[in-house]
Amino acid sequence: MQFTTALGRFSLPTPAILSLVLLGLLGCQSQPRPPANLEPVYQPQPQIQPQLDVNALLEQAQQSISPKKEQLLLQAAAALYQQQELHWARNLLQSIPPSVLDDQDFIRYTLLFSDIALADDSFFLAERILTEPRLDKLWTSIEPQDQITLRQRRADIFLILGEPDASVRERLALHPLLNISGITTSGTQPALDLSNHNALWRTLMSMPLPELKKRSETSANLELRGWYQLALISKDSQSNLEKQQANIELWRLQWAGHPASVQLPSDLQLLQQLIAERPRRVAIMLPQQGPLSRAANAIRNGFMAAHYQAIVQGNQVPIIDFYDTASGDVVETLYTAASNGAELAVGPLSKNNVASLHQMDSLPLPTLAVNYIDQASSEAPANLFQFGLSAEDEARQIAQRAWVEGHRNALILGTDANWGKRSADAFSQVWEEFGGTIVSTDFYARQKDYSSVIKGALNVSGSEIRYRQLRDVLNQRMEFEPRRRQDVDMIFLIARHDDARQIKPTLDFHYASDLPVYASSHIYTGKSDRKQDRDLNGIRFTTLPWFFDDDSAEKQLIQQAANPAPSYQRLYALGVDSYHLYPRLRQMQEIPDTKLYGVTGSLSLNQAQRIEREQIWAQMRGGAARLLPLTVSH
Repeated sequence: MQFTTALGRFSLPTPAILSLVLLGLLGCQSQPRPPANLEPVYQPQPQIQPQLDVNALLEQAQQSISPKKEQLLLQAAAALYQQQELHWARNLLQSIPPSVLDDQDFIRYTLLFSDIALADDSFFLAERILTEPRLDKLWTSIEPQDQITLRQRRADIFLILGEPDASVRERLALHPLLNISGITTSGTQPALDLSNHNALWRTLMSMPLPELKKRSETSANLELRGWYQLALISKDSQSNLEKQQANIELWRLQWAGHPASVQLPSDLQLLQQLIAERPRRVAIMLPQQGPLSRAANAIRNGFMAAHYQAIVQGNQVPIIDFYDTASGDVVETLYTAASNGAELAVGPLSKNNVASLHQMDSLPLPTLAVNYIDQASSEAPANLFQFGLSAEDEARQIAQRAWVEGHRNALILGTDANWGKRSADAFSQVWEEFGGTIVSTDFYARQKDYSSVIKGALNVSGSEIRYRQLRDVLNQRMEFEPRRRQDVDMIFLIARHDDARQIKPTLDFHYASDLPVYASSHIYTGKSDRKQDRDLNGIRFTTLPWFFDDDSAEKQLIQQAANPAPSYQRLYALGVDSYHLYPRLRQMQEIPDTKLYGVTGSLSLNQAQRIEREQIWAQMRGGAARLLPLTVSH
């Protein structure tokens, strides 16, 4: 006889006779977080008290037959929605077969159910509701405002779930609806349409270049083809301001009547000014000796590789001066660079030097530091920008993707190094803000800790202890298979590649082979090693586009000149992106949605003047890293 409990799986010898008493505890399920500015899409009758209305409606529904029964249940769900009893409302809606509703009630059902699903971050459920084939047959009979609401939701959910093509189509369908809304800005374009216009552009720019190229050549919709072509030439030439500007002007001549030609996306409107005001002399402020010198050398070489490539392409390039920040006062060095004619500085690298600049009221010239300081309470000088390879950015991105993919109970397993603990804190903060649960956070210090830490984190030891207690109570020999804890649905792994290669098999050994594992970029060096990386199979991780861009001229130059060790590849990429980033800092300040799609990730500037990176995604399959579709953060 076999039975399974939280203790594990047991086999009892026959003819043992056991009387097992199961006590079930039905707990209160937590309510989903109501979204901000919750606006009911279906109002109950105002003259009836909400709770009394629900009870009366449910009693009437119980005594009614279809379709009256479903209509009453829909009204009850709307009343519960108004009370923000979203969980109860969702359960009611799930009991309604939408096929029995007439067209108008079906539209109300779709609006209400999709709103509740999105409030609970149930993205795949929302997509299923919003893509019901029946809806596509009803557009002409839906009120314009409801059409706008439904199409905006579809556009958002498609983008969240990594379906940018579908999102773009919804944005195009919104255009005529928003134009007749009558809501205008100080100009002539409706405000909602302008917002939709910019959202469409951001969606296009999030697509990989090969996808943009394919669609720019094959799209049957002429307007859409124009959008794809503009996004292709813009994204493909982001590292070259002159080329980007020239390509866009040529596109506008060819597409004179296109909406994007009439109203260029906001981040493209500053290009001519950026070219005219680009710094003509740049100071590189990095340590040339000491413990940070090798890292600084990699950043410097990456910067110069991009500089030399710009010369090869015939671009205007700045004069570059080098300053050693290994000793002396970094503030004095910055003022020296300014007095020597520098119009922008790249560096410093050490956190202490960046902190020294952060404490100043103002800086003599714009400065792009290549590191981050810990979040400071004081406001940074207006022209200090921080850019680096933040482990915290990766952790936040992992939390966002895991949440979108439906996980809610996370176990964190990581190195006890400082960067590992910072990553764990960043993940936990975002996860709990979403409403998720951190089941356990466990750190290892060295290789011999792996098994014991993992066994404890998964509570396998507790399963074994409870087995022994049960065996003693029953006083019988039993076959026993330990069981891990069941209150976790994902693992966030914070480890370097050598550790991860041993940790993943250890997780499998301790009965966690079925748990999805998400990891930061540190598990992958960018160098293929199928034999050793087979032990990483199944892990999903963020990583740098640099590792998958073999056509990058800068990468080829660096490989030929330096053949860098894998551990320094990320720093070379940081240097390359620093070169492409510095002339666009003003654009990123003035147009908050501006993104630079660099070799370290998708780069944007936040309000604290810190460059945030969103990396691409990959998964280990057959010992090799395979790219995954991008899921956009919500």
